Amino acid sequence: MIEKVYAPNLHLFAFHLYKVLRNDGNNRVENPQKLFDKCYQILEKLRFSERLNLAQYDDEVSEKSKNSLIKIYGKLPNSEIPIAGRIYPQCLHDSYAVAFNLRRPEQENGKKTEEISLDFFLEINPDLIFLPEFVDSSLGQTLLITAFIPEEFKQSSIEDLEILAQKCLEELIPNNQQRPPLQNQGEVFGSPIFEYDNLSQINLDSSDIHYCHILIWLFTENQSSEDFIDCYSEFIDLFFYRNKVITAYQQSLKQYEKAFNYYGKIEGEIKSLNEFLNQEITDESFLNEADLKFLKQKLKALSHQDFTYSQTLRNLKHYRNTIGINSKNYKQTLKTIQRKLKEKSPINSEQKLDFFLAFINEDSQYFQERIKDELNYFVEGSTLVDRAIASIRGITEIEQTENQRGHEERDKENNYDLQITILAVGTGMSAGGITGSSSGLLLNQYATDYPVITFGISLTLSFIVALLSYLFIFGIGKIFKNKKT
Repeated sequence: MIEKVYAPNLHLFAFHLYKVLRNDGNNRVENPQKLFDKCYQILEKLRFSERLNLAQYDDEVSEKSKNSLIKIYGKLPNSEIPIAGRIYPQCLHDSYAVAFNLRRPEQENGKKTEEISLDFFLEINPDLIFLPEFVDSSLGQTLLITAFIPEEFKQSSIEDLEILAQKCLEELIPNNQQRPPLQNQGEVFGSPIFEYDNLSQINLDSSDIHYCHILIWLFTENQSSEDFIDCYSEFIDLFFYRNKVITAYQQSLKQYEKAFNYYGKIEGEIKSLNEFLNQEITDESFLNEADLKFLKQKLKALSHQDFTYSQTLRNLKHYRNTIGINSKNYKQTLKTIQRKLKEKSPINSEQKLDFFLAFINEDSQYFQERIKDELNYFVEGSTLVDRAIASIRGITEIEQTENQRGHEERDKENNYDLQITILAVGTGMSAGGITGSSSGLLLNQYATDYPVITFGISLTLSFIVALLSYLFIFGIGKIFKNKKT
């Protein structure tokens, strides 16, 4: 059983976004130097005197500052074992990157150092300061452990090497609950490598779970270590693109949850709207002003929800594109590594990086397909809203047209009634006047003897004729009106 390793190394590759595109022109994120502050805290925790010059990392970072290298020498707390290291901070596009390395040197004073116990990984990570919960970088991190297998164990089976890798992980993270499971194993540059992460947990839970990605690379030959060192800057880029893919996927899960909630709210609004329409609208009835006001309020609410919902779907598309772009960059970086090794030595021309390609061919592909399926599902939500808004607008326009037509019909009816009334009154008055004049001539012989009676009879006849004429004309008008309607 392997209990010791030679020249163990810990490499922290952490990435933090420091600027974003915003409409207001303020591209800086809150606390952009957080990653460097965490490096300061790690150095302080390990009692190293070296510090990062944070003043270098401003909006305008010079090429010299980007490639600055801070070397570390000293001993761990409560340990007499000398260790060395380096911190390599730099800018990558819109982000800060830090490659933080601590190691047991391969040689001291020109002599090969002794093999060291696995508890070195426990001592180098007090209070889990290299885990994502502490570093808390916005774009995540990759923790790489490398170590040489002792000469007498270089022919060990892959099962024994897996046990060794697991022991290294257990020393690094004593708490089983915080330790990610083994997800993949393979070979890189001729030496076995083991990958641990909690991606399966993230797939089940969209909350703010820190993605923990740990690689344990056990060198069986010196060439593996040399090739890694030669391609160190490319590995920084590789892990940067990988973590951007993972971060975009995590953000997409949050957007999915938002879209799902908005979709439920939209369905509820449309359901209540349909119930209202089924109750209030019939073939014989019109909507009143209160109903129209209610529909206008629904129209406004649905329009607002549709805007927010569409914005969420746009965010999902953005994260899908981000995953696609960084996956291509990741793949291109692997090609750069292969080309660099080929230029270095024809022997390395056949180096395969299938272990790293698995992330693109499997995980990244799954992320993009999942978001695509989610978008296909949620596009129905926008269709529902569009139909509901169109229905409300159609109903309100129809109701307003019907109401306007009703007003016009009532005005027309009132005008007709007024005309009939005027005609009937005029006819009645004319008929009454004619009757009064005629009756006066007929009763003229009695006017001298009975003037009062004669006047009364004449007035009564005029009134009766006028009333009958009025009723006749008014009745005829009503008959014609009823026939029209």
